Amino acid sequence: MASLPTKIALKFEKPTVEAKPSQVRSILFALILGMVGALLNCFPVELAYSISLVIGNLAFILAAAYLRPALTLLCAVICVSPLFIIWGHPFGFLTFGLEALFVSYMRSRGWYLPTADFIYWLLIGMPLTAALIWLNEPDAQGYLLFSLFKQSINAIFYTSLAVIILLIFGDKLNLCVKSQQPVFVKNLKQYLHYIFWIMSAFFVVGVSLYLSRNLNEIQEQQFEDKLDISSQYVSRIIENYVDEHKKAIAQIANKLSLVGPTDYDESLSKTHALYPGFLTMLIANRDAALVTSSPRSLMDNLPKSGFTISDRSYFVQAFYHQSLYTSPVFLGRGFGSDPIIAISAPIYAKNSTTPIGIVEGSLNLNMFDQVNRYAVNDRQVEVVLTDENDNVIYAESGLALTKLAKFNASFEHVKLQHKFIMIDTHGANMKRYLYRKVTLNNGWKVLVLIEHGQFLQSIERQYLTIFMSLSLIFVFVLLLANQFAHLLNRPLAFALKELAKDDNKVGYKAIPYDAPTEFVSLYEELQQSKATLLKHQLVLEEKVAKRTKELHKANKALVELAHKDSLTGLYNRRYLESKFSELQAVLSRNDAAMVVAMLDLDHFKKLNDQYGHLVGDNCLTYVGDLMKRKFDRRSDIVARFGGEEFIIAAQHDENNGVLGKLEELREEIAQYCFSFDGEQSVSITMSIGVVVTEAKLSDNIDAWIKLADEQLYQAKNNGRNQLSVKRLI
Repeated sequence: MASLPTKIALKFEKPTVEAKPSQVRSILFALILGMVGALLNCFPVELAYSISLVIGNLAFILAAAYLRPALTLLCAVICVSPLFIIWGHPFGFLTFGLEALFVSYMRSRGWYLPTADFIYWLLIGMPLTAALIWLNEPDAQGYLLFSLFKQSINAIFYTSLAVIILLIFGDKLNLCVKSQQPVFVKNLKQYLHYIFWIMSAFFVVGVSLYLSRNLNEIQEQQFEDKLDISSQYVSRIIENYVDEHKKAIAQIANKLSLVGPTDYDESLSKTHALYPGFLTMLIANRDAALVTSSPRSLMDNLPKSGFTISDRSYFVQAFYHQSLYTSPVFLGRGFGSDPIIAISAPIYAKNSTTPIGIVEGSLNLNMFDQVNRYAVNDRQVEVVLTDENDNVIYAESGLALTKLAKFNASFEHVKLQHKFIMIDTHGANMKRYLYRKVTLNNGWKVLVLIEHGQFLQSIERQYLTIFMSLSLIFVFVLLLANQFAHLLNRPLAFALKELAKDDNKVGYKAIPYDAPTEFVSLYEELQQSKATLLKHQLVLEEKVAKRTKELHKANKALVELAHKDSLTGLYNRRYLESKFSELQAVLSRNDAAMVVAMLDLDHFKKLNDQYGHLVGDNCLTYVGDLMKRKFDRRSDIVARFGGEEFIIAAQHDENNGVLGKLEELREEIAQYCFSFDGEQSVSITMSIGVVVTEAKLSDNIDAWIKLADEQLYQAKNNGRNQLSVKRLI
């Protein structure tokens, strides 16, 4: 019994979704690079105060070559952590963090690391650094330009070093971590630009920084020596200057103790003439009333009721304590309001130990300009003189310090070898100075200063030279790389053009340009290889033609095997379904009729069970051969439908030729006997269900098979071994 064909749905396996590569290695790579960079940044190379060359930042440049911005930023934060401790401010996290993000992002967009880093410092890094220094450093103007040059050159140095490391160890790093960045595609000229610029920049900057650092150390030592020598010399001059005037007051006091009051004017005037460092000189009696002065005309400006100095320390100390006294700086009162320092001594009567008055000389503080002019010829050095109470006695005019004002300054010590002072004049001047301080015997303090900016100016010039040198080298590298690439490309292009010729009978020309011997050898080897290749190509073409012919033949056989039943040689069900639609379409267009027959061997299962499958297979083979002989038209479709069932589809003719052949087929099968064990014979019959109608009935084979199957049932029910036909036309 036949059943309607069922469609089989093939289940295809779902495509396996490849899992994203693990991020563990990338994170570990970022952490390891960050820790290596942090270790290197623990030992910055100092160039000047608060200005250091950092090498560890090359770690996050390496990270930017492999990792996306987030992991590169993680690496940078770890790298910069020691700088936060060393520098004492968090600005490195901002500038270097942005650098890491920018370089990694630009690298992901196909930019080279040095180019991306240069653009960052030019457009973002240097302006940002300038703003941070200007807003947070009181003496920013002194070393702002130096800092900007240093930052850009420092970035060029560690970026170049990072790229060189990638060139040397790139293959090994690729084994450790899978790059998240795109691969560069460079032509020869770009590659030469890249290599030449990196190598030249690294070595020029490295050598320049090394020489610059040594020169800076020499200059720094010169400044230190100058401070030491100048401080000792100036302090000795000032101390001698004060001691000389103290001796003068002691001498005049002794002289006045030997003469009478009538000689006071003459003695005082002569002494004042010998010591012009005194602005004024005076003599007071035991009642602290002024007796005389030098110049004598100053007495005319005093009130007629008299003038007392009993409240002045120089009177109290000299008269009551009977000692030579040097006062702190103070403002004058009777003879003017200038800042002065008073030196006083007691005056005695003859053969008496009780003072009868004092003599005082007011040091002219402006005279220290003369002292400093003779003491310090190098105008890089500036001098500040304070009294024992830290009041300003004298200061260079460029320091903008007020005499008598408190000397307000902060002292800084960095790594012991640097001594700096920051002078605060309420916003008028805020600069950092190298200094030496010497305390005189009388408690005064001499500070010799050299502005830190003077030291940085020489370094700025060096860095400017390096920067300009790099710019010139960059232009030179471009020209050199272009020429070098041209020299290499020209013989290669000629060789490739010659080798690309189709006509090989003429032969190949020699390279007409200067070329490395390796190029010439390679050119000759390629010529030989091409000749050999052409010979092999001819042989290969013959083999390919032969194999192609065999392949077509094999493919044709495969197609036939795919469409035929292996036992009977009839077409299989797949071929039936594909060819039926073609036959039905052609007959429909021609308004022709069509015959579809379903054939089934009667009691075939019983035959198999009783005589074995070998006999059953012989029966099927015989039936298949007989059907092929009976229905041999090109348009006839004869197929094994499954098991012992067969399908025949053919064009119906007016003489019922197809129906006659089906009847002949049934009779021959019924009359044929199959041998069994050499003595017995086996026979078999066939039932056939046929439908005859117009081809337009349906383009679906299932509809036709259903009608033929119904007729097959009819033949089976009527006793088998017969033909049941249904005509619809």
